Amino acid sequence: MRPKWIRDLLRIHIDSGWLPIGLLAVICIGVIILFVMSFRTADDASESSDSNERAHGPITGAVARIRPHHASWMPAGAVIGFVVGFAITFLLDRLLVFGVELGTTVDLVVGAGCAVIGALVAAIMMFRARRRLLAIVLVPFAVLSCAVNVNGVYGEYPTLGSVLGVSTFRAIDPSLIHPASTTVGEWNDAVERGHAPAMPDHGLVASVAIPATQSGFRARNAVIYLPPAALVDDPPKLPVFIMMAGQPGSPDRAFLAGQLQRIFDEYAAVHHGLAPIVVSPDQLGNAFHNTLCVDSSKYGNAETYLTRDVTNWIRDTLPVESDAAHWAIGGFSQGGTCTIQLGPSHPDLYGHMFTVGAELGPHDGSERSMIHTFFNGDENAYRRHVPIDIMRARQHSDQTLIMAAGALDDESISNITQVAGVAKDIGMDTTTFVVEGTGHDWHTVQSALRASVDRLGMQLGLGGQARPLEDFDNIRPLDVATIPDKGE
Repeated sequence: MRPKWIRDLLRIHIDSGWLPIGLLAVICIGVIILFVMSFRTADDASESSDSNERAHGPITGAVARIRPHHASWMPAGAVIGFVVGFAITFLLDRLLVFGVELGTTVDLVVGAGCAVIGALVAAIMMFRARRRLLAIVLVPFAVLSCAVNVNGVYGEYPTLGSVLGVSTFRAIDPSLIHPASTTVGEWNDAVERGHAPAMPDHGLVASVAIPATQSGFRARNAVIYLPPAALVDDPPKLPVFIMMAGQPGSPDRAFLAGQLQRIFDEYAAVHHGLAPIVVSPDQLGNAFHNTLCVDSSKYGNAETYLTRDVTNWIRDTLPVESDAAHWAIGGFSQGGTCTIQLGPSHPDLYGHMFTVGAELGPHDGSERSMIHTFFNGDENAYRRHVPIDIMRARQHSDQTLIMAAGALDDESISNITQVAGVAKDIGMDTTTFVVEGTGHDWHTVQSALRASVDRLGMQLGLGGQARPLEDFDNIRPLDVATIPDKGE
């Protein structure tokens, strides 16, 4: 059990609030002080050149005057820093070095951070003694501020604990889990008659270890959400929503960065305490492992863990419905790609899919290296994990699919048009849209889930109506045409 002060420290938000603002304030104040001092240095230099002219003649004084004006050093350093920082980030972005588009906002944030660092480097070269020391001390603050602001764009690491890979959620108390004794319909009838049991205003988020009984996969603890209706002594059978984070990432990222608890609590508040039970399992085993959500000799049996161990544990432990019509699988980025691999491959488990920023298929290096490393050189085995190929092999599906991407994430939008086009062609009920003003980040996930939660609830059997996408100011529906098989 960690001391309270450590838990509070790990919960400090670094994507918003006082920390990023405080860092920015320190940097701005320090740079302004140094810039003002640069004029004093320039005046001293001017007086020195005047003295040289009087002492040594006009030629020596003129030579002193043509030296660069100290007051221009910091602005020049800022301009050079911005150009270099923006150019490097822009190039890395266009070459997709990180596997996804960073976005122009990130390019600008890095450029601005490098501009500050450039100005401070110029100050270090220009000043002496205490002024130089001040500039040196400000450099790490500038680097940290830049990193915090880039993180703010993505929303990837909301707290200090998430950066350190330490979960801020406590282990589940087993006494809070009760077997289901009624149905959603009976629950709603009881509520309408005024016989609803007392329940908390908010759901519960907790950490839980899901044993890898069949797979042997070395997974980190999962994070689960139990809505208010699940926390009574006699809960109804509830639907299941499996939500996977991206890579690098961890199970708690969906709740910390994706704000799942807040979104489903808001849903439960207007649905008699009902909402899906959310489970965020670990499909990676390590933040920097990309398992591709397949069984392989490299990282272990990730697919078996998700489709067997996680599924069996949920059914055996939690008050849930068991049939696929009441189960949805979803994810962001790599987790979204896993969704459209596993969903169509296991229609007996998942009736519904929700993705944000999904790729066209497993992606870790070149296709050739993936086939060699993860599929023992068997290209057919690899193709059996490519979503479009899976769907075409199915030929028909009654599943539903929701796909979303940030408007600034061109690659993911292109992926939607291809995957959802094939999904429509085989009969899937598809919903596709983009989130305005966001890119490949968790802000997109938050907006996409808020725009989809009513639709998911309806699809999963909780009733209600799907709110039209046009009701959301930042949501733009994306029309997708069916894409017939190229072999036809």
